[in-house]
Amino acid sequence: MRQLMFGVLLFVSACDCRGPNVVRLPDCVDEICDGLDNDCDGDIDEALPTEQCGVGACAREVPSCVNGMPQACTPALPTEEVCDGVDNDCDDAVDEALGTQKCGVGACEREVAACGAECLAGEPAPEVCDGVDNDCDGETDEGACPAPNVVCPPVQTLLIGGSVTLAASASDDDGTITLMDWVLETKPATSMLTVRASGDTYTFTPDAPGSYALSFCATDDDGQKRCCEARVEVSACTSPPAPPASTACGTSWDGRPIVQFSPVPSGLRYVLSRHGDSTELAAAVAGHNYLRPAARVAAGGPMPGTPTQLSLRACRTSDAACCSLPTTLTVDVVETCTTPVAPTRDNVVLSEYVVNGDGACSSSCTNDSCQAGESIEITNVSNCPVALDGFHFAYRNNNASANSFRWMNFGTSDVIPPRGVYVATRGRQYSQCGAGLGGESSGLYGLRISTLTMQGPNLCSGWFNNTGGGQSELRIAPGEVTSNPNFTPATAIARIAPYQSTTGAACASIGFDAVDSCGTVVGGDVPTTQLRPNQLGRLWHPCDAVASPVPACARD
Repeated sequence: MRQLMFGVLLFVSACDCRGPNVVRLPDCVDEICDGLDNDCDGDIDEALPTEQCGVGACAREVPSCVNGMPQACTPALPTEEVCDGVDNDCDDAVDEALGTQKCGVGACEREVAACGAECLAGEPAPEVCDGVDNDCDGETDEGACPAPNVVCPPVQTLLIGGSVTLAASASDDDGTITLMDWVLETKPATSMLTVRASGDTYTFTPDAPGSYALSFCATDDDGQKRCCEARVEVSACTSPPAPPASTACGTSWDGRPIVQFSPVPSGLRYVLSRHGDSTELAAAVAGHNYLRPAARVAAGGPMPGTPTQLSLRACRTSDAACCSLPTTLTVDVVETCTTPVAPTRDNVVLSEYVVNGDGACSSSCTNDSCQAGESIEITNVSNCPVALDGFHFAYRNNNASANSFRWMNFGTSDVIPPRGVYVATRGRQYSQCGAGLGGESSGLYGLRISTLTMQGPNLCSGWFNNTGGGQSELRIAPGEVTSNPNFTPATAIARIAPYQSTTGAACASIGFDAVDSCGTVVGGDVPTTQLRPNQLGRLWHPCDAVASPVPACARD
């Protein structure tokens, strides 16, 4: 402190404690950083503590006071931690997070800190089958685990074009099999085959005569592998079989003709194809006695169809040299038709079903139960739907009495499926006839079921009885009937004239059935067949052409 006394400037401390002749200042205090001798000991800003900051390599210490001014401490910047015993990254931890180091392999492998420790591998032990590298040589279970057991099939012999299924087996005494595969190892020089397949069986089809060797290998869950060899000897065909004797229906309505023959002998396979085309349409194996392609063999044409030639060969294998000369069959394939046509004398046939009713009407005869089951059936012998709309059915008894006239006018829903039947039944719910009718279908060989809704002066007396001669008649003719039908013979497109029958059975069906197994139907004025048992709604199907078919024939 400066003070002016007697014209002289004096320098003094913050306090003066030496005597009473001097101006008294406040009592002495602890030294602080202000450029004064606060504690009156002759020193200024002395003995003040230092300032410290940071940790590790970042730690710093500086004076807290310089020239009367307080000082700040700034730590050094951290660096990446290295193995040197110093906290380089200044996080108060030394040589941390420097990873680990490994030494040794297998069961001898050890892991220690990367800094400050020596890695010493473990001691090896004898190898055992446990999935571990016990002897620490980089290999696991070598020589300690047994390999799988494998068995290959014996030598197989076959003709070229044939196939053989090779069946091997594999087992593992100390675990499970995880992989099985086949590889073709050797083959004839002319073969182009390659084989790499998995599983314990493999169907092998050679492409050239000669010797083949395939390896079968199995790998277990220990990684052990063992293989065996399967050999196949293939010969060329030198004596093909004889051509098969076969027959087929002359007309195919669905384009899938059935070809029949005696059961296929053991060791042979019958193959059906188009004549001049090797593409297989169907095949039969030992014991089968017919073939039917799954799809149309040709588009076909209008009735009577387009001639289509087919070839049937007996083959020992798929190689052409192992097949017989073809047996040639010609079938008329009829085209598909979905456009309805009108009935004609050429496309429909009428049948009747004689019903043993209850006799004359009485007070107890109600709900048409007198004539229950009174039925007609119209067969469509064409490949197109036949629409009956605009036509009628009519009946009269043997006396041609007007009181016996009955008729039914057909409507728009009365359509006969192609190569199918139309059945109209009166009082079906009271009838023993028609109970077994199948489901309706509008497709080929289909069925249309209708109610025989008759009109006429007397519907309660009697029932169809065309078996006693006279002038009795059933017919289908064009036009709509409003009163009495016209029974002029020339107007009918289908009719049943009087005939004699001795049947008295209920539901006896008398009419025009297929006259042969190929479904041929012959029309006319007099029924040719008394059908037993009742066959109302019976649909001919190509399967009917085969007696005792093997395998069972699907009526699709």
